[in-house]
Amino acid sequence: MKQTPQPPLAKHHLPLDQEIAMKYVTWLVEKRIADGPDTRVDFCEQSGFHPKLLYNNPHIDSIEKIFRDQSSMERLGDMTLREYMKYHYYFIHQGYRYGLGRQQQRWLGHDIIKTPWDCWSYQEIIWETKPDFVIELGVMFGGATHFYASLLDLVGHGEVLGIDITLSKAKPAENKRITYLEGGSTSPEMLEKVRSKVQGKRVLVIADSDHEKNHVLAEIRAYAPFVHVGGYFIVEDSLNDVMGYHPVPNEGPKAAAEAFLQESDDFVLDRRWGERYVMSLNPNGFLLRVK
Repeated sequence: MKQTPQPPLAKHHLPLDQEIAMKYVTWLVEKRIADGPDTRVDFCEQSGFHPKLLYNNPHIDSIEKIFRDQSSMERLGDMTLREYMKYHYYFIHQGYRYGLGRQQQRWLGHDIIKTPWDCWSYQEIIWETKPDFVIELGVMFGGATHFYASLLDLVGHGEVLGIDITLSKAKPAENKRITYLEGGSTSPEMLEKVRSKVQGKRVLVIADSDHEKNHVLAEIRAYAPFVHVGGYFIVEDSLNDVMGYHPVPNEGPKAAAEAFLQESDDFVLDRRWGERYVMSLNPNGFLLRVK
Protein backbone atom coordinates (compact mmCIF):
# COMPACT_ATOMS: atom_id res chain seq x y z
CA MET A 1 0.00 0.00 0.00
CA LYS A 2 1.37 3.38 -1.02
CA GLN A 3 2.12 5.61 1.95
CA THR A 4 0.98 9.20 2.03
CA PRO A 5 3.96 11.59 2.02
CA GLN A 6 4.45 13.29 5.35
CA PRO A 7 4.98 17.05 5.57
CA PRO A 8 8.55 18.06 6.36
CA LEU A 9 9.36 18.56 10.00
CA ALA A 10 9.32 22.13 11.18
CA LYS A 11 12.76 23.64 11.58
CA HIS A 12 14.17 23.26 15.05
CA HIS A 13 14.05 26.51 16.98
CA LEU A 14 16.76 27.48 19.44
CA PRO A 15 15.77 28.03 23.05
CA LEU A 16 15.14 31.73 23.57
CA ASP A 17 18.17 32.23 25.83
CA GLN A 18 20.47 30.81 23.13
CA GLU A 19 18.79 32.87 20.43
CA ILE A 20 19.29 36.09 22.39
CA ALA A 21 22.91 35.20 23.18
CA MET A 22 23.72 34.40 19.53
CA LYS A 23 22.08 37.60 18.31
CA TYR A 24 24.08 39.59 20.83
CA VAL A 25 27.33 37.91 19.76
CA THR A 26 26.53 38.58 16.10
CA TRP A 27 25.78 42.21 16.94
CA LEU A 28 29.11 42.60 18.78
CA VAL A 29 31.06 41.02 15.92
CA GLU A 30 29.38 43.08 13.22
CA LYS A 31 29.98 46.32 15.10
CA ARG A 32 33.47 45.24 16.27
CA ILE A 33 32.85 46.48 19.79
CA ALA A 34 33.47 45.14 23.29
CA ASP A 35 30.85 43.91 25.72
CA GLY A 36 29.89 46.37 28.45
CA PRO A 37 26.90 47.97 30.22
CA ASP A 38 26.33 50.65 27.58
CA THR A 39 26.73 48.11 24.79
CA ARG A 40 24.12 45.83 26.34
CA VAL A 41 21.66 48.71 26.70
CA ASP A 42 22.14 49.71 23.06
CA PHE A 43 21.61 46.11 21.90
CA CYS A 44 18.43 45.66 23.92
CA GLU A 45 16.98 48.97 22.72
CA GLN A 46 17.66 48.10 19.09
CA SER A 47 16.61 44.44 19.29
CA GLY A 48 13.54 44.86 21.49
CA PHE A 49 14.72 42.41 24.18
CA HIS A 50 14.27 43.34 27.81
CA PRO A 51 17.70 43.97 29.43
CA LYS A 52 17.02 41.41 32.17
CA LEU A 53 16.89 38.70 29.48
CA LEU A 54 20.47 39.57 28.58
CA TYR A 55 21.92 40.28 32.02
CA ASN A 56 20.43 37.05 33.41
CA ASN A 57 21.17 35.01 30.31
CA PRO A 58 22.99 31.75 31.22
CA HIS A 59 25.51 32.42 28.41
CA ILE A 60 26.38 36.01 29.31
CA ASP A 61 29.46 35.10 31.39
CA SER A 62 31.00 33.27 28.44
CA ILE A 63 30.21 36.18 26.13
CA GLU A 64 31.72 38.62 28.62
CA LYS A 65 34.98 36.65 28.74
CA ILE A 66 35.33 36.73 24.96
CA PHE A 67 34.21 40.27 24.24
CA ARG A 68 35.43 42.10 27.32
CA ASP A 69 37.89 44.94 26.63
CA GLN A 70 40.80 43.86 28.80
CA SER A 71 44.57 43.49 28.89
CA SER A 72 46.36 40.25 28.06
CA MET A 73 47.09 39.68 31.73
CA GLU A 74 43.41 39.99 32.61
CA ARG A 75 42.45 37.73 29.72
CA LEU A 76 45.06 35.02 30.27
CA GLY A 77 45.92 35.43 33.94
CA ASP A 78 43.77 32.56 35.20
CA MET A 79 45.30 30.01 32.85
CA THR A 80 47.32 27.15 34.28
CA LEU A 81 50.96 27.07 33.20
CA ARG A 82 50.20 24.12 30.92
CA GLU A 83 47.32 26.03 29.30
CA TYR A 84 49.50 29.08 28.73
CA MET A 85 52.35 27.05 27.21
CA LYS A 86 49.88 25.50 24.78
CA TYR A 87 48.48 28.95 23.95
CA HIS A 88 52.01 30.29 23.41
CA TYR A 89 52.93 27.32 21.21
CA TYR A 90 50.06 27.68 18.74
CA PHE A 91 49.46 31.44 18.75
CA ILE A 92 53.06 32.71 18.96
CA HIS A 93 55.84 30.13 18.88
CA GLN A 94 54.40 28.33 15.84
CA GLY A 95 52.35 31.26 14.57
CA TYR A 96 53.86 31.04 11.07
CA ARG A 97 52.32 27.57 10.63
CA TYR A 98 48.80 28.64 11.44
CA GLY A 99 48.47 31.83 9.43
CA LEU A 100 49.57 34.11 12.27
CA GLY A 101 52.80 35.43 10.82
CA ARG A 102 52.31 38.79 12.50
CA GLN A 103 52.40 36.99 15.88
CA GLN A 104 55.69 35.23 15.18
CA GLN A 105 58.60 36.21 17.40
CA ARG A 106 61.45 37.93 15.55
CA TRP A 107 65.04 38.86 16.17
CA LEU A 108 66.11 41.95 14.21
CA GLY A 109 63.50 41.17 11.58
CA HIS A 110 64.24 37.43 11.38
CA ASP A 111 61.56 34.90 12.39
CA ILE A 112 62.86 33.02 15.42
CA ILE A 113 61.21 29.87 16.73
CA LYS A 114 62.24 30.21 20.35
CA THR A 115 60.73 31.53 23.57
CA PRO A 116 62.00 34.75 25.17
CA TRP A 117 62.82 32.80 28.33
CA ASP A 118 65.10 30.34 26.54
CA CYS A 119 66.74 33.16 24.57
CA TRP A 120 67.53 34.85 27.86
CA SER A 121 69.06 31.63 29.20
CA TYR A 122 71.17 31.30 26.05
CA GLN A 123 72.69 34.75 26.46
CA GLU A 124 73.59 33.88 30.04
CA ILE A 125 75.15 30.59 28.98
CA ILE A 126 77.11 32.23 26.16
CA TRP A 127 78.37 34.91 28.53
CA GLU A 128 79.37 32.32 31.14
CA THR A 129 81.02 29.80 28.81
CA LYS A 130 82.49 32.13 26.11
CA PRO A 131 82.28 29.52 23.29
CA ASP A 132 84.54 29.70 20.25
CA PHE A 133 81.75 28.04 18.29
CA VAL A 134 78.00 27.74 18.66
CA ILE A 135 76.86 24.74 16.62
CA GLU A 136 73.20 25.01 15.67
CA LEU A 137 71.65 21.75 14.45
CA GLY A 138 68.54 22.77 12.51
CA VAL A 139 68.48 26.26 10.99
CA MET A 140 64.97 26.68 9.54
CA PHE A 141 64.54 30.44 8.93
CA GLY A 142 67.91 31.42 10.38
CA GLY A 143 66.43 33.67 13.04
CA ALA A 144 68.11 31.85 15.91
CA THR A 145 71.37 31.73 13.93
CA HIS A 146 71.37 35.52 13.74
CA PHE A 147 70.38 35.75 17.40
CA TYR A 148 73.40 33.70 18.46
CA ALA A 149 75.65 35.77 16.18
CA SER A 150 74.33 38.97 17.78
CA LEU A 151 75.16 37.64 21.23
CA LEU A 152 78.66 36.74 20.07
CA ASP A 153 79.00 40.28 18.72
CA LEU A 154 78.21 41.58 22.19
CA VAL A 155 80.64 39.16 23.83
CA GLY A 156 83.22 40.06 21.18
CA HIS A 157 84.18 36.51 20.29
CA GLY A 158 82.96 33.36 18.56
CA GLU A 159 81.38 31.92 15.43
CA VAL A 160 78.11 30.15 14.58
CA LEU A 161 77.92 27.00 12.48
CA GLY A 162 74.34 26.59 11.24
CA ILE A 163 73.73 23.06 9.97
CA ASP A 164 70.61 21.83 8.18
CA ILE A 165 69.63 19.15 5.67
CA THR A 166 68.35 22.02 3.50
CA LEU A 167 68.90 25.76 3.77
CA SER A 168 66.10 26.64 1.34
CA LYS A 169 64.10 28.52 4.01
CA ALA A 170 67.01 30.26 5.69
CA LYS A 171 67.67 33.92 5.10
CA PRO A 172 71.18 34.73 3.84
CA ALA A 173 73.77 35.17 6.57
CA GLU A 174 73.94 38.87 7.42
CA ASN A 175 76.64 38.49 10.04
CA LYS A 176 80.26 37.59 9.34
CA ARG A 177 80.25 35.24 12.34
CA ILE A 178 77.77 32.88 10.61
CA THR A 179 78.74 29.91 8.45
CA TYR A 180 75.98 27.73 6.99
CA LEU A 181 76.63 24.06 6.25
CA GLU A 182 74.04 22.15 4.22
CA GLY A 183 73.67 18.39 4.64
CA GLY A 184 72.75 15.66 7.08
CA SER A 185 73.95 16.55 10.57
CA THR A 186 75.21 13.07 11.39
CA SER A 187 76.68 12.15 8.01
CA PRO A 188 80.41 11.28 8.07
CA GLU A 189 81.12 14.12 5.63
CA MET A 190 79.40 16.72 7.81
CA LEU A 191 81.02 15.50 11.00
CA GLU A 192 84.45 15.73 9.36
CA LYS A 193 83.75 19.31 8.23
CA VAL A 194 82.69 20.26 11.73
CA ARG A 195 85.59 18.46 13.37
CA SER A 196 88.11 20.29 11.21
CA LYS A 197 86.72 23.61 12.47
CA VAL A 198 86.00 23.00 16.15
CA GLN A 199 88.41 20.31 17.34
CA GLY A 200 89.94 21.47 20.62
CA LYS A 201 87.79 24.60 20.81
CA ARG A 202 85.18 25.76 23.31
CA VAL A 203 81.87 24.59 21.86
CA LEU A 204 78.17 25.07 22.64
CA VAL A 205 75.79 22.75 20.74
CA ILE A 206 72.07 23.54 20.35
CA ALA A 207 70.06 20.72 18.73
CA ASP A 208 66.82 21.80 17.06
CA SER A 209 66.38 19.65 13.96
CA ASP A 210 64.29 16.48 13.61
CA HIS A 211 62.72 15.86 17.03
CA GLU A 212 62.29 12.09 16.75
CA LYS A 213 64.06 10.34 19.63
CA ASN A 214 66.48 8.20 17.63
CA HIS A 215 67.57 11.13 15.46
CA VAL A 216 68.13 13.39 18.47
CA LEU A 217 70.04 10.66 20.28
CA ALA A 218 72.26 10.14 17.22
CA GLU A 219 73.01 13.88 17.14
CA ILE A 220 73.88 13.95 20.83
CA ARG A 221 76.22 11.00 20.46
CA ALA A 222 77.88 12.56 17.41
CA TYR A 223 78.29 16.13 18.67
CA ALA A 224 78.72 15.70 22.43
CA PRO A 225 82.46 14.95 22.04
CA PHE A 226 82.96 18.44 20.56
CA VAL A 227 81.67 20.15 23.73
CA HIS A 228 84.41 21.32 26.11
CA VAL A 229 84.31 20.50 29.82
CA GLY A 230 82.14 23.19 31.37
CA GLY A 231 80.19 23.65 28.13
CA TYR A 232 76.65 22.68 27.20
CA PHE A 233 74.77 20.48 24.80
CA ILE A 234 71.22 21.87 24.69
CA VAL A 235 68.50 19.49 23.54
CA GLU A 236 65.69 21.74 22.36
CA ASP A 237 61.93 21.17 22.39
CA SER A 238 61.91 18.42 24.99
CA LEU A 239 58.61 20.00 26.02
CA ASN A 240 57.16 18.16 23.00
CA ASP A 241 57.34 14.95 25.03
CA VAL A 242 55.58 16.56 27.98
CA MET A 243 52.84 18.39 26.08
CA GLY A 244 52.21 15.86 23.30
CA TYR A 245 52.78 18.26 20.42
CA HIS A 246 53.78 15.44 18.07
CA PRO A 247 51.15 14.70 15.40
CA VAL A 248 51.50 11.04 16.39
CA PRO A 249 52.46 10.52 20.04
CA ASN A 250 56.02 9.22 20.23
CA GLU A 251 59.20 9.68 22.19
CA GLY A 252 61.19 12.75 21.30
CA PRO A 253 64.01 15.03 22.52
CA LYS A 254 63.40 14.58 26.25
CA ALA A 255 63.54 10.81 25.95
CA ALA A 256 66.72 11.12 23.86
CA ALA A 257 68.44 13.35 26.42
CA GLU A 258 67.53 11.03 29.26
CA ALA A 259 68.72 7.99 27.30
CA PHE A 260 72.07 9.67 26.62
CA LEU A 261 72.59 10.51 30.28
CA GLN A 262 72.03 6.83 31.10
CA GLU A 263 74.87 5.79 28.80
CA SER A 264 77.37 8.59 29.50
CA ASP A 265 78.73 10.08 32.70
CA ASP A 266 80.55 12.87 30.85
CA PHE A 267 77.41 15.02 31.07
CA VAL A 268 74.93 15.83 33.81
CA LEU A 269 71.52 17.45 33.71
CA ASP A 270 71.71 21.12 34.72
CA ARG A 271 68.19 21.93 35.91
CA ARG A 272 69.10 25.54 36.63
CA TRP A 273 68.24 26.69 33.10
CA GLY A 274 65.18 24.56 32.43
CA GLU A 275 63.55 25.52 35.71
CA ARG A 276 64.91 29.01 36.36
CA TYR A 277 62.37 30.79 34.17
CA VAL A 278 59.91 27.86 34.28
CA MET A 279 58.45 28.45 30.81
CA SER A 280 61.25 26.74 28.89
CA LEU A 281 60.74 24.62 25.80
CA ASN A 282 63.68 22.49 26.94
CA PRO A 283 62.90 20.77 30.28
CA ASN A 284 65.68 18.27 31.09
CA GLY A 285 67.42 19.49 27.93
CA PHE A 286 70.38 21.46 29.30
CA LEU A 287 73.26 18.97 29.46
CA LEU A 288 76.47 20.19 31.12
CA ARG A 289 79.77 18.47 30.34
CA VAL A 290 81.64 17.70 33.55
CA LYS A 291 84.49 15.52 32.29
